[in-house]
Amino acid sequence: MIPAFFFALSSILTRRGLDSSTPQTGSFVVLQTQFLLFAFSLFFVDFSNFTFANNMWFFILAGLSSPALSLLFLFMSIERIGVARTNAVSNTHAIFGALSAFFILGERPSLFVWIGIILVVMGIVFISGGDRKKMGRSKFLFLPLISAMCFGLAHALRKTGIEPHTSLLLAGFTQGLSASIFGPIFLKLSNNWQPFIFNSRSSRNFILSGIAMASAQFTLLFALSKSEVYKVSPLVATVPLFTLFLAPLILGNKEKITPRVVLASITIVIGVVLVTINF
Repeated sequence: MIPAFFFALSSILTRRGLDSSTPQTGSFVVLQTQFLLFAFSLFFVDFSNFTFANNMWFFILAGLSSPALSLLFLFMSIERIGVARTNAVSNTHAIFGALSAFFILGERPSLFVWIGIILVVMGIVFISGGDRKKMGRSKFLFLPLISAMCFGLAHALRKTGIEPHTSLLLAGFTQGLSASIFGPIFLKLSNNWQPFIFNSRSSRNFILSGIAMASAQFTLLFALSKSEVYKVSPLVATVPLFTLFLAPLILGNKEKITPRVVLASITIVIGVVLVTINF
C-alpha cells in the first residue's frame, strides 16, 4: 500500500500546482524530477558486470506508457474534474491489465471477476452523475480512463522486464530516462506547442509531486519484483482511499469531497480488488 500512498500524494501536490500553471508544465517537472532522482540513485548501482540486456527494452516501453503518457492524461483530468474523481476512475488500471490477460492470453474470468467489472462500471457511472455542473465535467472521464489504460499496460511491461538479477534502481532509471526524453514531445503535441508556465509556487509543488512519484515508482517496482501483478494491483488500487483522506488535509476547500465521490471511490476499489485477486 506504500505505492498507493505516494501516488495519491503526488496527485494532490499536482492539484496544488495547477492553480497557477498547466497540466503540461506539471507533467514536465514531475517527469524530470523523478528522472534526476533515479539518475542520482545510480551511484548505488554496481556496474562491474553490467551488460544491456533485452529485458531493459520493457522498461523503456514502460516509461513511454507510464509515466510519460499516463501522467499527461492524469494531470489533464485533475485540472478538469478534480483529484478525487480522477483517482477513482484512473484506479481502473488494474481492470485493463486483467482484461488483457483474460482475453488476449486466454484466461477465463471467474464470477468474482465479472462482479468486480460491474462494480467498477457502476462506480464510474455514479461518480459522473449529480448536478448540471458535475454532468458537464463527466465528458472528461475519458482522460483518466486513458491514463488507466497506459498505467495498466506499464504494469505488465515492468513485470515482464523484471528478472531475478535485475537492478530495480537501474530499471527505474531506464524507464525514467525514456519518459524524460519522449514525455516532453507528447506534452508539446498535446497543447499545440504552447510554452510551459513556470513560477515558484507551482514549481515547488510539482517538484514535491515528482519526489512522491519517484517514491511510488520505486516501491511499485520493488513490490512487483517480490510478488505477482494480481497481488500487487489490489494494493495499488487503494489510491482513491488515500486521496479521500489526504485531499482535505492538504487542499482544504479546494477539493470538495462529496458523499457521492466517497461511495463511488469505495465501489470502484472493491470492484478492482474482486477483479485482480486470485480466488
